[in-house]
Amino acid sequence: MPIIFQPHLYLLNTNRASRILSVFLLVFLSACGTPNLNRNYSHQYPDNAEFEQKTATALYADAFEHIVNYYIEEIDASRLALAAMDNLATLDPEIDIIDAGSSLTFTYSGEAISRHSYPSTIDHQAWARLTASVVSEASTFSPALRRATGEQIHQAIFDGVAGELDKFSRYSNPDKALAYRDNRNGFSGIGIRYVKDKTGARIVSVMENTPALAVGLKEGDIIIEVDGTDISQLPETEITKLMKGPKNTSVELAINRANVASPLIYKITRKKIVVQTVFYKRMGNIAYIQISSFNKQTPQNLLTKVRTAQKEIGDDLLGYILDLRDNGGGIKAASVTSADLFISSGTISSVQGRNPKSHDLSIAKSRDVAKGQPIIVLINANSASSSEILAAGLQDSGRALIVGSNSYGKGTVQSINELPNGGEFRVTWAKFLAPSGYAIHDRGIIPNVCTTNGNYRSADDMMDRLQSGTLEMTYPLHNKASDNEDLEQIRASCPQTTEMMEIDLEVAKSLINSSKLFNMAKNNTNSTTSELIN
Repeated sequence: MPIIFQPHLYLLNTNRASRILSVFLLVFLSACGTPNLNRNYSHQYPDNAEFEQKTATALYADAFEHIVNYYIEEIDASRLALAAMDNLATLDPEIDIIDAGSSLTFTYSGEAISRHSYPSTIDHQAWARLTASVVSEASTFSPALRRATGEQIHQAIFDGVAGELDKFSRYSNPDKALAYRDNRNGFSGIGIRYVKDKTGARIVSVMENTPALAVGLKEGDIIIEVDGTDISQLPETEITKLMKGPKNTSVELAINRANVASPLIYKITRKKIVVQTVFYKRMGNIAYIQISSFNKQTPQNLLTKVRTAQKEIGDDLLGYILDLRDNGGGIKAASVTSADLFISSGTISSVQGRNPKSHDLSIAKSRDVAKGQPIIVLINANSASSSEILAAGLQDSGRALIVGSNSYGKGTVQSINELPNGGEFRVTWAKFLAPSGYAIHDRGIIPNVCTTNGNYRSADDMMDRLQSGTLEMTYPLHNKASDNEDLEQIRASCPQTTEMMEIDLEVAKSLINSSKLFNMAKNNTNSTTSELIN
């Protein structure tokens, strides 16, 4: 079976797939994101705060401005604001906004209440004022809006805005945004993952190099109290808030442990935690490294795991398997830096968008830490975004072979705008290209060795076909598809699967264990190449 080192929350940022294996003290951000590092907003508004027109105007203006300036397609503030106001009907169906071309009419229960002339289509401040004004006016007529918190209204407004954008652009409320920032940058806590239990919170894993590990917390322990508070009836969000806190402060946990009669009490000093996303296991003389997502520490942790393998296996080390299956992405820069660990020269990726600030060309500048030894990258349909940057960079540079199925095909980059209320609006602002020049979006990465395009009995069966020249090879597919039909044909050449199939790992091990087979797969010799190359 595939090796899974840690239970983890995996939330692919798509409509197609969503897997939740456990509740974290944070939530993984599964998108290829570029934070707006010039912002430093905190969670300023209480969750239950009422709607306030002046505050809302500033919030909406901030979001509208960022979208207008950074969205990958040109869009004006008027379109965003009208969609936002129209979405108030999700809170109260009696609200109707009628667009008359140069003005709007607000109606309630079919009765016209007021008419508002339109400002300039590009004046995001004026459209923000109009939006907040209409919300305030609607609240005087709508009991549903008066009952709603300010954040519930903001969510409806921003959901309407997001409906005008692509599926990867979205608003995150302050709690979700904080969790995303924690995953990107780290957070102050104790370093555990847990699931809600009827008696408290059951620890499912203890992270490496954390206070929780240092004091002796164990998988299976059940936290029943935090600083004297019984948590059995609390939701996960409240439990997490209790356990987090400022760096170097302490938290006291009461723990139930199997075969221990009385609760154990642990006093733990919080420190900055950056989630471990890289896991290593020796498989014979092969280094198997799983990357679950990309955060700020991923490149350094990957380098550490490579060096650990080199030290442990020594001169017997045959090569590396990088498992990116079910890796939904993360910070773009982290994936580029990870690729740079193994690529000595050439392009890693390029990014192009409407805003000139989005343009980026990443060139390899480091020495290959794997010293030229074979690398196999495993991917599946849930390998997306930043994981596709790493896979494409290693494949197109000739540094690695890809094994598995066609990946997800999320080739866009989001600019993350931190808003005054502590929330975030992430906006698709660019698309990235593989080093050979093809667009990854809606296409994905096509493996060198596809494990889903034939009725293979085993990895040995595939290796026999490789040697006999009867294994269909789906790579290279460098040239861009000329139309959607060609694109679908290319993707169909290696059907997607969301499974972490055992055959992927067995094929990878077989290729690394045989330099002859590895080179045959790499050079496409003695094998049939797909006719879909165009």
